Amino acid sequence: MTELERRALYNLLRMNWLLDDSMAVEPWQVENYREMPMKLILQRLGDEGVSLDQVHFQALGDSYDTPEELCDELLEGLEADVQSQDKVYLLIFELWRRLVPEKQCLSIFCDELDHQIYLYDQGQMIDEEVIQDVLANLQSILDDNTDEGGNPSTIFESICAGCANDVESFLYDFIAEQIDKQDYPYASDLIEGFSQYLGDDKWFLLLRARLLSLTESEAADELIAQLIRKAMKESDLEFNLEILSFMVQQGDEGLFLKLAKKTRELLRSEDDFQDLLAICADYCSYLDCDEEEKALQQILDSRESKQPNAVVDPEDPQIEAFLEVLKHI
Repeated sequence: MTELERRALYNLLRMNWLLDDSMAVEPWQVENYREMPMKLILQRLGDEGVSLDQVHFQALGDSYDTPEELCDELLEGLEADVQSQDKVYLLIFELWRRLVPEKQCLSIFCDELDHQIYLYDQGQMIDEEVIQDVLANLQSILDDNTDEGGNPSTIFESICAGCANDVESFLYDFIAEQIDKQDYPYASDLIEGFSQYLGDDKWFLLLRARLLSLTESEAADELIAQLIRKAMKESDLEFNLEILSFMVQQGDEGLFLKLAKKTRELLRSEDDFQDLLAICADYCSYLDCDEEEKALQQILDSRESKQPNAVVDPEDPQIEAFLEVLKHI
Protein backbone atom coordinates (compact mmCIF):
# COMPACT_ATOMS: atom_id res chain seq x y z
CA MET A 1 0.00 0.00 0.00
CA THR A 2 1.39 3.42 -0.96
CA GLU A 3 1.39 6.46 1.32
CA LEU A 4 -1.47 7.93 -0.72
CA GLU A 5 -3.61 4.79 -0.50
CA ARG A 6 -3.07 4.52 3.24
CA ARG A 7 -5.32 7.48 4.08
CA ALA A 8 -7.76 6.74 1.25
CA LEU A 9 -8.47 3.33 2.76
CA TYR A 10 -9.84 4.89 5.94
CA ASN A 11 -11.79 7.53 4.03
CA LEU A 12 -13.44 4.75 2.03
CA LEU A 13 -14.18 2.74 5.16
CA ARG A 14 -15.77 5.75 6.85
CA MET A 15 -17.87 6.67 3.80
CA ASN A 16 -19.17 3.12 3.49
CA TRP A 17 -19.94 3.03 7.20
CA LEU A 18 -21.86 6.31 6.99
CA LEU A 19 -24.02 4.69 4.32
CA ASP A 20 -24.40 1.48 6.32
CA ASP A 21 -23.68 1.81 10.05
CA SER A 22 -24.32 -1.91 10.56
CA MET A 23 -20.84 -2.59 9.16
CA ALA A 24 -18.45 -4.31 11.56
CA VAL A 25 -15.84 -1.63 12.30
CA GLU A 26 -13.82 -0.38 15.25
CA PRO A 27 -14.93 3.11 16.38
CA TRP A 28 -11.45 4.58 15.86
CA GLN A 29 -11.52 3.47 12.22
CA VAL A 30 -14.52 5.62 11.28
CA GLU A 31 -14.38 8.58 13.65
CA ASN A 32 -14.56 12.10 12.27
CA TYR A 33 -11.04 13.20 13.15
CA ARG A 34 -11.67 16.63 11.65
CA GLU A 35 -14.05 17.41 14.51
CA MET A 36 -12.00 15.79 17.27
CA PRO A 37 -10.78 18.27 19.95
CA MET A 38 -7.04 18.89 19.91
CA LYS A 39 -6.76 17.87 23.54
CA LEU A 40 -8.30 14.47 22.81
CA ILE A 41 -6.01 13.88 19.80
CA LEU A 42 -2.90 14.51 21.93
CA GLN A 43 -4.30 12.38 24.75
CA ARG A 44 -4.91 9.44 22.44
CA LEU A 45 -1.42 9.72 21.01
CA GLY A 46 -0.09 9.55 24.57
CA ASP A 47 -2.17 6.43 25.16
CA GLU A 48 -0.35 4.85 22.19
CA GLY A 49 3.06 5.81 23.56
CA VAL A 50 3.61 9.00 21.54
CA SER A 51 3.88 12.04 23.82
CA LEU A 52 3.56 15.37 21.97
CA ASP A 53 2.23 18.88 22.39
CA GLN A 54 1.32 21.33 19.64
CA VAL A 55 4.61 23.25 19.79
CA HIS A 56 6.67 20.07 19.65
CA PHE A 57 4.61 18.74 16.74
CA GLN A 58 5.01 21.94 14.72
CA ALA A 59 8.77 21.82 15.29
CA LEU A 60 8.86 18.23 14.06
CA GLY A 61 6.80 19.20 11.03
CA ASP A 62 9.62 21.45 9.87
CA SER A 63 11.89 18.42 9.47
CA TYR A 64 9.58 16.16 7.45
CA ASP A 65 7.76 16.47 4.15
CA THR A 66 4.68 14.35 4.85
CA PRO A 67 2.67 13.10 7.83
CA GLU A 68 3.54 9.56 6.74
CA GLU A 69 7.26 10.22 7.11
CA LEU A 70 6.78 11.78 10.53
CA CYS A 71 4.53 8.97 11.67
CA ASP A 72 7.05 6.31 10.65
CA GLU A 73 9.77 8.16 12.56
CA LEU A 74 7.67 8.47 15.70
CA LEU A 75 6.75 4.78 15.59
CA GLU A 76 10.31 3.64 15.11
CA GLY A 77 11.51 1.93 18.24
CA LEU A 78 8.00 1.50 19.64
CA GLU A 79 6.75 -2.06 19.89
CA ALA A 80 3.35 -1.17 18.48
CA ASP A 81 1.09 -3.67 16.77
CA VAL A 82 -0.54 -2.89 13.41
CA GLN A 83 -3.72 -1.56 14.99
CA SER A 84 -1.80 0.81 17.26
CA GLN A 85 0.29 2.00 14.31
CA ASP A 86 -2.84 2.79 12.33
CA LYS A 87 -4.36 4.67 15.26
CA VAL A 88 -1.22 6.78 15.55
CA TYR A 89 -1.19 7.41 11.81
CA LEU A 90 -4.74 8.78 11.74
CA LEU A 91 -4.03 11.06 14.69
CA ILE A 92 -0.72 12.32 13.27
CA PHE A 93 -2.39 12.90 9.90
CA GLU A 94 -5.03 15.11 11.51
CA LEU A 95 -2.44 17.06 13.50
CA TRP A 96 -0.47 17.68 10.32
CA ARG A 97 -3.58 18.87 8.51
CA ARG A 98 -4.26 21.42 11.27
CA LEU A 99 -0.81 22.46 12.44
CA VAL A 100 1.36 22.26 9.31
CA PRO A 101 -0.95 23.79 6.65
CA GLU A 102 1.97 25.26 4.75
CA LYS A 103 3.13 21.75 3.78
CA GLN A 104 0.36 20.62 1.47
CA CYS A 105 1.70 17.21 0.51
CA LEU A 106 -0.20 14.96 -1.87
CA SER A 107 -1.84 12.77 0.77
CA ILE A 108 -3.20 15.86 2.56
CA PHE A 109 -4.50 17.23 -0.74
CA CYS A 110 -6.18 13.94 -1.68
CA ASP A 111 -7.82 13.81 1.73
CA GLU A 112 -9.22 17.31 1.23
CA LEU A 113 -10.43 16.38 -2.25
CA ASP A 114 -12.17 13.32 -0.81
CA HIS A 115 -13.77 15.46 1.90
CA GLN A 116 -15.11 18.02 -0.56
CA ILE A 117 -16.42 15.34 -2.94
CA TYR A 118 -18.23 13.67 -0.06
CA LEU A 119 -19.87 16.98 0.98
CA TYR A 120 -20.87 17.59 -2.64
CA ASP A 121 -22.34 14.11 -3.10
CA GLN A 122 -24.32 14.39 0.13
CA GLY A 123 -25.64 17.86 -0.66
CA GLN A 124 -23.82 19.28 2.37
CA MET A 125 -21.60 21.74 0.53
CA ILE A 126 -22.14 25.21 1.95
CA ASP A 127 -19.76 27.23 -0.24
CA GLU A 128 -19.11 26.02 -3.78
CA GLU A 129 -16.04 28.27 -3.99
CA VAL A 130 -14.24 25.85 -1.66
CA ILE A 131 -14.56 22.94 -4.08
CA GLN A 132 -13.73 25.24 -6.98
CA ASP A 133 -10.48 26.11 -5.19
CA VAL A 134 -9.73 22.42 -4.63
CA LEU A 135 -10.27 21.69 -8.33
CA ALA A 136 -8.01 24.61 -9.26
CA ASN A 137 -5.34 23.14 -6.98
CA LEU A 138 -5.83 19.72 -8.56
CA GLN A 139 -5.28 21.17 -12.01
CA SER A 140 -2.17 23.03 -10.80
CA ILE A 141 -0.71 19.83 -9.32
CA LEU A 142 -1.37 17.96 -12.54
CA ASP A 143 0.04 20.76 -14.70
CA ASP A 144 3.16 21.17 -12.56
CA ASN A 145 3.97 17.46 -12.67
CA THR A 146 3.34 17.33 -16.41
CA ASP A 147 5.61 20.33 -16.96
CA GLU A 148 8.33 18.40 -15.15
CA GLY A 149 8.07 15.60 -17.71
CA GLY A 150 5.47 13.32 -16.19
CA ASN A 151 2.93 11.42 -18.27
CA PRO A 152 -0.46 13.22 -17.93
CA SER A 153 -2.58 10.07 -17.66
CA THR A 154 -0.18 8.42 -15.21
CA ILE A 155 -0.12 11.49 -13.00
CA PHE A 156 -3.91 11.66 -12.91
CA GLU A 157 -4.18 7.95 -12.12
CA SER A 158 -1.74 8.29 -9.22
CA ILE A 159 -3.86 11.01 -7.64
CA CYS A 160 -7.02 8.98 -8.20
CA ALA A 161 -5.33 6.08 -6.38
CA GLY A 162 -4.91 8.35 -3.37
CA CYS A 163 -8.62 9.14 -3.17
CA ALA A 164 -11.46 7.04 -1.84
CA ASN A 165 -13.89 8.61 -4.30
CA ASP A 166 -14.02 8.09 -8.05
CA VAL A 167 -12.48 11.44 -9.03
CA GLU A 168 -13.20 11.03 -12.73
CA SER A 169 -16.91 10.36 -12.14
CA PHE A 170 -17.09 13.32 -9.78
CA LEU A 171 -15.52 15.62 -12.37
CA TYR A 172 -18.07 14.49 -14.94
CA ASP A 173 -21.01 15.07 -12.58
CA PHE A 174 -19.69 18.43 -11.41
CA ILE A 175 -19.05 19.75 -14.91
CA ALA A 176 -22.42 18.45 -16.11
CA GLU A 177 -24.03 20.40 -13.26
CA GLN A 178 -22.26 23.58 -14.36
CA ILE A 179 -23.68 23.09 -17.86
CA ASP A 180 -27.15 22.48 -16.40
CA LYS A 181 -26.80 25.74 -14.43
CA GLN A 182 -25.73 27.46 -17.67
CA ASP A 183 -22.33 28.37 -16.27
CA TYR A 184 -20.82 27.60 -19.65
CA PRO A 185 -17.51 29.50 -19.29
CA TYR A 186 -16.59 27.64 -16.10
CA ALA A 187 -17.67 24.29 -17.55
CA SER A 188 -15.56 24.98 -20.62
CA ASP A 189 -12.54 25.92 -18.49
CA LEU A 190 -12.84 22.67 -16.54
CA ILE A 191 -13.15 20.54 -19.66
CA GLU A 192 -10.14 22.20 -21.27
CA GLY A 193 -8.14 22.07 -18.06
CA PHE A 194 -8.61 18.36 -17.44
CA SER A 195 -8.94 17.08 -21.01
CA GLN A 196 -5.28 16.10 -21.44
CA TYR A 197 -5.44 13.99 -18.29
CA LEU A 198 -8.48 12.05 -19.44
CA GLY A 199 -7.44 11.37 -23.02
CA ASP A 200 -10.36 10.47 -25.27
CA ASP A 201 -12.61 9.55 -22.36
CA LYS A 202 -16.08 9.17 -23.84
CA TRP A 203 -17.84 10.81 -20.90
CA PHE A 204 -15.81 13.99 -21.26
CA LEU A 205 -16.27 13.96 -25.01
CA LEU A 206 -20.01 13.92 -24.32
CA LEU A 207 -19.62 16.99 -22.10
CA ARG A 208 -17.68 18.66 -24.90
CA ALA A 209 -20.52 17.80 -27.31
CA ARG A 210 -23.04 19.38 -24.94
CA LEU A 211 -21.08 22.62 -24.97
CA LEU A 212 -20.47 22.51 -28.72
CA SER A 213 -24.20 22.12 -29.33
CA LEU A 214 -24.69 25.66 -28.01
CA THR A 215 -22.49 27.30 -30.64
CA GLU A 216 -21.40 24.75 -33.24
CA SER A 217 -24.25 22.31 -33.84
CA GLU A 218 -22.60 20.58 -36.80
CA ALA A 219 -19.43 19.89 -34.82
CA ALA A 220 -21.56 18.63 -31.93
CA ASP A 221 -23.49 16.29 -34.24
CA GLU A 222 -20.24 14.94 -35.65
CA LEU A 223 -18.86 14.26 -32.18
CA ILE A 224 -22.11 12.59 -31.08
CA ALA A 225 -22.03 10.38 -34.18
CA GLN A 226 -18.48 9.39 -33.23
CA LEU A 227 -19.58 8.56 -29.68
CA ILE A 228 -22.53 6.50 -30.93
CA ARG A 229 -20.26 4.47 -33.19
CA LYS A 230 -18.17 3.77 -30.13
CA ALA A 231 -21.23 2.94 -28.03
CA MET A 232 -22.50 0.47 -30.63
CA LYS A 233 -19.30 -1.56 -30.18
CA GLU A 234 -19.46 -1.54 -26.38
CA SER A 235 -21.96 -2.53 -23.70
CA ASP A 236 -22.19 0.48 -21.43
CA LEU A 237 -25.84 0.93 -20.51
CA GLU A 238 -25.31 4.02 -18.35
CA PHE A 239 -23.40 5.81 -21.07
CA ASN A 240 -25.99 4.92 -23.72
CA LEU A 241 -28.78 6.34 -21.58
CA GLU A 242 -26.76 9.52 -21.05
CA ILE A 243 -26.24 10.02 -24.79
CA LEU A 244 -29.91 9.32 -25.51
CA SER A 245 -30.97 11.87 -22.87
CA PHE A 246 -28.82 14.49 -24.56
CA MET A 247 -30.08 13.55 -28.02
CA VAL A 248 -33.70 14.16 -27.11
CA GLN A 249 -33.25 17.71 -28.42
CA GLN A 250 -29.98 17.35 -30.32
CA GLY A 251 -28.80 14.91 -32.93
CA ASP A 252 -29.74 12.67 -35.81
CA GLU A 253 -33.07 10.82 -35.59
CA GLY A 254 -31.73 7.67 -37.22
CA LEU A 255 -28.79 7.50 -34.81
CA PHE A 256 -31.09 8.01 -31.82
CA LEU A 257 -33.32 5.11 -32.83
CA LYS A 258 -30.34 2.91 -33.66
CA LEU A 259 -28.80 3.51 -30.23
CA ALA A 260 -32.15 3.06 -28.46
CA LYS A 261 -32.56 -0.39 -30.03
CA LYS A 262 -28.99 -1.31 -29.09
CA THR A 263 -29.61 -0.11 -25.53
CA ARG A 264 -32.63 -2.37 -25.23
CA GLU A 265 -30.24 -5.33 -25.48
CA LEU A 266 -28.35 -4.10 -22.40
CA LEU A 267 -31.33 -3.77 -20.05
CA ARG A 268 -30.92 -5.57 -16.76
CA SER A 269 -33.33 -4.04 -14.27
CA GLU A 270 -36.84 -2.63 -14.34
CA ASP A 271 -35.39 0.77 -13.52
CA ASP A 272 -33.23 0.57 -16.67
CA PHE A 273 -36.22 -0.21 -18.86
CA GLN A 274 -38.31 2.58 -17.39
CA ASP A 275 -35.47 5.06 -17.89
CA LEU A 276 -35.24 4.07 -21.54
CA LEU A 277 -39.01 4.33 -21.98
CA ALA A 278 -39.08 7.80 -20.40
CA ILE A 279 -36.24 9.08 -22.60
CA CYS A 280 -37.88 7.77 -25.75
CA ALA A 281 -41.25 9.24 -24.72
CA ASP A 282 -39.56 12.64 -24.27
CA TYR A 283 -38.00 12.22 -27.72
CA CYS A 284 -41.42 11.56 -29.26
CA SER A 285 -42.78 14.63 -27.49
CA TYR A 286 -40.00 16.77 -28.95
CA LEU A 287 -40.76 15.44 -32.44
CA ASP A 288 -44.52 15.94 -31.94
CA CYS A 289 -45.10 12.21 -32.46
CA ASP A 290 -48.14 12.26 -30.20
CA GLU A 291 -49.41 8.74 -30.84
CA GLU A 292 -46.01 7.18 -30.25
CA GLU A 293 -45.47 9.25 -27.11
CA LYS A 294 -48.85 8.14 -25.79
CA ALA A 295 -48.06 4.48 -26.50
CA LEU A 296 -44.73 4.65 -24.68
CA GLN A 297 -46.29 6.51 -21.76
CA GLN A 298 -48.93 3.79 -21.44
CA ILE A 299 -46.24 1.12 -21.23
CA LEU A 300 -44.42 3.21 -18.64
CA ASP A 301 -47.56 3.78 -16.55
CA SER A 302 -48.42 0.07 -16.61
CA ARG A 303 -45.07 -0.77 -15.02
CA GLU A 304 -45.25 1.71 -12.13
CA SER A 305 -45.86 -0.98 -9.52
CA LYS A 306 -42.83 -3.06 -10.46
CA GLN A 307 -39.78 -3.08 -8.19
CA PRO A 308 -36.96 -0.90 -9.61
CA ASN A 309 -34.36 -3.63 -9.06
CA ALA A 310 -36.47 -6.41 -10.55
CA VAL A 311 -34.75 -8.27 -13.39
CA VAL A 312 -36.21 -7.53 -16.80
CA ASP A 313 -37.27 -10.58 -18.76
CA PRO A 314 -35.87 -10.24 -22.30
CA GLU A 315 -39.01 -12.01 -23.52
CA ASP A 316 -41.30 -9.47 -21.82
CA PRO A 317 -43.96 -8.65 -24.46
CA GLN A 318 -43.77 -4.96 -23.56
CA ILE A 319 -40.18 -4.85 -24.77
CA GLU A 320 -41.42 -6.01 -28.15
CA ALA A 321 -44.20 -3.41 -27.96
CA PHE A 322 -41.57 -0.78 -27.21
CA LEU A 323 -39.57 -1.78 -30.28
CA GLU A 324 -42.69 -1.72 -32.40
CA VAL A 325 -43.37 1.88 -31.37
CA LEU A 326 -39.83 2.86 -32.34
CA LYS A 327 -40.45 1.57 -35.86
CA HIS A 328 -43.18 4.18 -36.33
CA ILE A 329 -41.24 7.23 -35.16
